[in-house]
Amino acid sequence: MDSPKLQKLPVINFGQENLQHGTKSWSLARNEVRHALEKCGCFLAVYDAVSFKLRDSVFSALEKLFDLPVETKKKNTSDTLFFGYICDDRDPSIRENMGIENSTDIEEVKKFSKLMWPQGNDDNFSGIIHECANLLSELEQVVIRMVFESYGVEKLKCDSHIDSIVYVLRFNNYKAPGVDERTVIAPPHTDKCLISILAPSQVNGLEVNLKDEQWIPVDFLPSSFVVMAGDALMAWSNDRIRPCLHRVQMNANARRSSVLMSSYHKGVVHIPQELIDDQENPQRYKPFDHLEYHNFLKKELETGQHVQCDAIKRYCGV
Repeated sequence: MDSPKLQKLPVINFGQENLQHGTKSWSLARNEVRHALEKCGCFLAVYDAVSFKLRDSVFSALEKLFDLPVETKKKNTSDTLFFGYICDDRDPSIRENMGIENSTDIEEVKKFSKLMWPQGNDDNFSGIIHECANLLSELEQVVIRMVFESYGVEKLKCDSHIDSIVYVLRFNNYKAPGVDERTVIAPPHTDKCLISILAPSQVNGLEVNLKDEQWIPVDFLPSSFVVMAGDALMAWSNDRIRPCLHRVQMNANARRSSVLMSSYHKGVVHIPQELIDDQENPQRYKPFDHLEYHNFLKKELETGQHVQCDAIKRYCGV
């Protein structure tokens, strides 16, 4: 019997012709974005604004960053759950995560760099990371404009939403333990943001769950990033968009790093009236404070609960 054919992620081109608002190319890409997020919760974005040279520079910078002593990396703290340094308690080299809040602000990036390299020998870490953050934030804004527009949400609401976004750039470093079979390094989860944009180093391992409990390995194309919907976008869309359930699985002794840009609303997220009707789509979520969602998750963890994929429904569901 033939094994079931694995589904592929939708691929959407974000070349210059598709980025010109009001054109036929924009409209076609906009429809593809909405369809992909509703059906899969994610898609591959071909986005050559981030050059191969910049990508190489970013991952070289991350290699230097993660080579720092653990005590230095632990200085990357945050009051918000998941925003600062996180590592595997047994062996930090297995899984490490770090982050820069407000990463589109060069001063915040410099502050992080100064924390890691007090002597100033950061090899232009700030410039490289800030350039990457700006380009990824521009891609996120194009995606969110397409989403708002596709649902008929007025432009002023979209502009106000974008003005209220804070971008968190996270760096991930994984090493699979020395076992024979593939190992799940990052267990299945959804992101807590609105939208996340991820690119791995040359070693991949990202898998997404699209349907029927099938785990699909993400085959990255040159100049591509995976764009994933988070919990907050599901709530904003009144359940029209599904968050992307994903995990990381790697071969023995492999090393993998990745960069992840996540968008968060600084205030209260309101479900647009355009997405609510009394018949098929009654309001399923109350207005919610997005960053406070992390404090809700923190309290759940402190009481011994696991962060489940339906946590947003417990937080602000009607």
